Amino acid sequence: MLKFIIALCIFSMLNCCLAEQSSRDKRQAEKLHITLLYESLCPDSRNFMRQLGPVHEELEPYIDIELVPFGKSASEDNGALFHCQHGPAECEGNRLQSCVISSTKNQAIQVKFVVCQMFASDYANADKCASEAGLLTDVEHCMKTETGTKLQLQAELITNRYRPSFVPTIVYNHVFSQQLQDKSLRNFRATVCYLLRQQISLPPTVCQ
Repeated sequence: MLKFIIALCIFSMLNCCLAEQSSRDKRQAEKLHITLLYESLCPDSRNFMRQLGPVHEELEPYIDIELVPFGKSASEDNGALFHCQHGPAECEGNRLQSCVISSTKNQAIQVKFVVCQMFASDYANADKCASEAGLLTDVEHCMKTETGTKLQLQAELITNRYRPSFVPTIVYNHVFSQQLQDKSLRNFRATVCYLLRQQISLPPTVCQ
């Protein structure tokens, strides 16, 4: 009898865990996935960050954002060397942002750091931006090791899926649309709200 009760308890716990996981997966699937392909020293990328920060803060519960700092860069010899559109300083910036982004799964922190860093006068402000975003991470180790290289190679793979002709490029639900790209650059919030309405039932107060 005791074995039966124990087995029943274990079965109930497993069902509960599976139900919670299913609920999390469902909530994640309902979010609008946004991939942002950008460069750390790109003026157009910097301008777009003025839209990204407020929109993410407002609509964070409904969007799943993937930040990819690479743009029109290219790797050589499996990451032994990177060539970036705006020079070596941009390569350093892309690597820095990859390192910080990978150090946390909290997207609000990722966005806060990236927006701050994009407007910083130099990369010496990385610690300040990390602190303002509420992030503690050993960026220097990542920057100087193979970890940073692997992260940039991964960013290159993601970027090459879409082969952007313009930076930044905004991709929704893993499918690039030039029409949505153009609309996003003009009004990111309106575009996100439009897509959210197509995808899920929003509360009346959202996207008003």
